[in-house]
Amino acid sequence: METRKVTWWNVLGYACLNFLGGGTQALSSAFLMLFYTMYCDIPAVQAGLIFTIARCIDAVGNPVMGYISDNFGRTRLGKRFGRRKFFILTGIPLVLITYPILWTPGHSFEFYVVANIIYEVVFTSVMVPGPTLPAEMTQVAAEKTKLVSAKQYCGTFASTIALLFPAFFFQRFGEGNLDAFFYTGLTYAVVVSLSLAVMYFLTYERAPEDIHYTEEMGSVSHVLRKLVNDVFASMRIRAFRLHAGMMLFIGIYKNLAAGVFTYYVIYALSLSVSATSIITSFATLVSFIALAIFITICYRRGGPFAFKVVGVIVTASLVGYYVLFQNQSSMGEEAVIVWLTVLAIINNVGKAGADYIPVFQLPFMADIDEAVTMERREGIFTGVNGLLSKLASAAEGFLLGVGLALFGFEKGAGQQTAMAIDGVLVMTIVVPIVLCAIVYLISRNLTLTKENHKLLVDEVHRIRSGGSMADVTPETRKAVESLTGWKYEQCFGHNDLMRVHDEPKSAHSY
Repeated sequence: METRKVTWWNVLGYACLNFLGGGTQALSSAFLMLFYTMYCDIPAVQAGLIFTIARCIDAVGNPVMGYISDNFGRTRLGKRFGRRKFFILTGIPLVLITYPILWTPGHSFEFYVVANIIYEVVFTSVMVPGPTLPAEMTQVAAEKTKLVSAKQYCGTFASTIALLFPAFFFQRFGEGNLDAFFYTGLTYAVVVSLSLAVMYFLTYERAPEDIHYTEEMGSVSHVLRKLVNDVFASMRIRAFRLHAGMMLFIGIYKNLAAGVFTYYVIYALSLSVSATSIITSFATLVSFIALAIFITICYRRGGPFAFKVVGVIVTASLVGYYVLFQNQSSMGEEAVIVWLTVLAIINNVGKAGADYIPVFQLPFMADIDEAVTMERREGIFTGVNGLLSKLASAAEGFLLGVGLALFGFEKGAGQQTAMAIDGVLVMTIVVPIVLCAIVYLISRNLTLTKENHKLLVDEVHRIRSGGSMADVTPETRKAVESLTGWKYEQCFGHNDLMRVHDEPKSAHSY
């Protein structure tokens, strides 16, 4: 296998992936539901269901897409264009077509459901194969870290500029002009397509001759059973189960915080849509600094500890939102905007940590899984992680739509009742605090630190080199069992976790 050194051009190319992963998500979360409820005459519950239905249907496609991508190298197209990069290439025109359609007014609820389903499929077809490229390009840990960190920073930058587009077009066409929404979606779709083109030309993957498959594809029935088995097997790894819980509830919090903030600014504080865009974009800039801080915290103290810091910061900002709402009548509009910007900056510092923690933890899961299965299954963990991300987005859409409707929020109304405003406050402040509390309780059980991880990885290498399991140290045994959730004697392939059959399992995790 030819070894190539990852250059800064490769890092730049891979980072461009997050113009799709970060930018479109930030833009859609902040303004798309508002667009449907205020300007498309869609009730809040139905608007929430648009995202819930589309993302739930697409959620199952994430592990499927991971499996397809892993095996696409067997095909003629995969051998010519790459089993990962082929999907980057097809994403260039498909994003340009599907994303602007989401922002066209005057359609039915059913139309928007179908349009969002199609877009989510396109999104997944790029965002599942794309994040596997660091493993394709290098096996050097420092180079992988460089690639992943650059992608994360690019996501913050993409979110910042994406949120400026609405402000620009609102000022150009006027507040509430429907053309402003469409040109926002169209212009950012062009940006995404160009970024995917840069990614395609500046990244690389393993040559087809360097890809080895351990078994034939088999029948359709076998493939489906293997896929389902791999998904459920990933959940029998204790660290990944806990990571999955954190990922799900962190994801719901992040999406909800982005989506409801617009309602809070417009209805609770009576500010303009363009003000929302500018404040959100400016606050996001702080994430560049916050991200560097959380990278250090995660590396030194682990993801669970980092989330404790996130919880304190987020809770402080949310309490500040409530205090600002209560005192806005005695403040001028300029003072409200200044204090809102300060609180939004604090909140975005916490969100930067919440966004990075799952990204930091995910690469360790395949190492922990290897201690149980003695196989490398990065693809399936990326796919399941993507599934959880989509479920979080779907749950956020459902929560926001139903939550607002329960408090009497009226679609398209310029002014809302006092009860509806209370609903906005509950969704902005109370629900996020509850979600953060749930993640905190889950994180207390995850013992993923760099010290425990090193003990586990060293033990896997020792066993692979012919070492005896009887020679394990008590400290290593404890680390392996706490991370995997399996008795030490059942690890290192001494189980039937990966066997595809209908017989009862003989090994049991705890």
